[in-house]
Amino acid sequence: MRTMVELIFGELNTLDLTMAVTTGVVGGIVLLISYKMTMYGIANWKARKTVHITMGTIIALTALRYSNLSGPFLAAGIFLTILIYAWAHKSNLITILLVAGTRESETRSNTFASGIMGLAGFSVAFMLSAAHSSVFVAAILAVAWGDAAGEVIGRSVGGKLVQKKYRKKSFEGSLGVFIFGILSVLVALLTQLNEICPICVLPQILVVAAVIAATEAISIGWSDNFLIPILTAVVMISLIFPGDWSILLPI
Repeated sequence: MRTMVELIFGELNTLDLTMAVTTGVVGGIVLLISYKMTMYGIANWKARKTVHITMGTIIALTALRYSNLSGPFLAAGIFLTILIYAWAHKSNLITILLVAGTRESETRSNTFASGIMGLAGFSVAFMLSAAHSSVFVAAILAVAWGDAAGEVIGRSVGGKLVQKKYRKKSFEGSLGVFIFGILSVLVALLTQLNEICPICVLPQILVVAAVIAATEAISIGWSDNFLIPILTAVVMISLIFPGDWSILLPI
């Protein structure tokens, strides 16, 4: 199945408008929740992962459903409008959100780099997945679910089964990345209605999930946000859709 979104700016249909408004508003609500969590003293990583998981899931399941680029840009515009409105009434909002989104051992510059490189990784995955939308969806979910599971599970139960850690990353966290990597690919294949039986390619899916887990384990800083979507796309195309390397070129 080819990607549904056309790389042009055109008129929006009812579904486009509905998704754009919903995405923009939900994005604003998620940031508000993250802000409130920080204000109530909840650990910053929990606020960060709330945004990470929620927004990643929304983008993965809606981005390719738009008829053209006007939809995603409208969604981004609504989100930014809400953010600017909130900032106008709470001048320290951006600073607090940046602090909440920054890992303990990193700086705000790392947070910006993480976001930019994540977008770069998604862009490359999009270019590679011209023939199969499920590849792009899996690439985003691998970060939103798989990468996030590593930190959520690692911080919660990491070191309880296997005490030894690799560069502060636990076995339990890596296992969580692996499991949610499998789930990411399965959901992508099922929601994009590919002409392929997920159970029939289960061994290949396990390899993709293993690559996701290994990449997360060896990544430094923000590099996982860049590498995971690209490697997910490359391995999926190589193993699940072998020989289909049609790359989307700029129009």
